[in-house]
Amino acid sequence: MTRCSICYTVVSPGEAVTTCPDCQQGYHATCWTEIGGCGSYGCQQAAVAEKPPPAVSGAGWGDTKTCPQCGVEISASLLVCSCKARFPWADPMTRDDYAGWQADQAAIARSRRLLIALFLCSLIGVSAPVAGPVAGVYAWLRRERLASTGGTYLAMGYGSAAVGAVYLLLIGLCALGH
Repeated sequence: MTRCSICYTVVSPGEAVTTCPDCQQGYHATCWTEIGGCGSYGCQQAAVAEKPPPAVSGAGWGDTKTCPQCGVEISASLLVCSCKARFPWADPMTRDDYAGWQADQAAIARSRRLLIALFLCSLIGVSAPVAGPVAGVYAWLRRERLASTGGTYLAMGYGSAAVGAVYLLLIGLCALGH
């Protein structure tokens, strides 16, 4: 009775058997083929492990990518090029992807500047009743774009709306009191 050292089952009579030429261990022929050699530790016919492919392609030592702005080859792990181009991640980007990302970043920067200006205007009593609601509506309409800023500018827009509402309430109470 021969027991396969790979699958540990008995090799039945009539099954194809492969015998290791070095250690004389018997195996199912399919088991021998599947692992690529002998299953005995230390045997010269033992299967050789293959090195797996890299888990992250294009980001290893010595790998490069093309800067989508200037076309220069740079290290794949860099997030800034010598041409001052900045990237959101290390993976290569096409020119179109880069242009789209830049447009999004510019739109976010414009929204932030506008919300800061509206917030400051909402702190001034005279302009608060107008600036506050405008900031609140603007923040609500741009909430998906502003979500990537960590919520600070959304809070600023909604806070401006609240301050504007308080000023409107105070103006209304003063008007009723006279």
